Amino acid sequence: MSVRLHPHAQARLIERGATEAEVIATVLGGTSFTVQFGRTGFRRNFPFNAEWRGRFYATKKN
Repeated sequence: MSVRLHPHAQARLIERGATEAEVIATVLGGTSFTVQFGRTGFRRNFPFNAEWRGRFYATKKN
């Protein structure tokens, strides 16, 4: 499967603390679920063990 990110999604990566590689890994190997308007969402947890915006997180949820 080929994964292409919409330019809007690419622009939001830094704001959301995600990398393009994490998003692609989430789409290819994450859990899928139905969202509004018949679309499909994906989620996956990644080890993080770091601080983000002043708080410590063990995992990162994409």
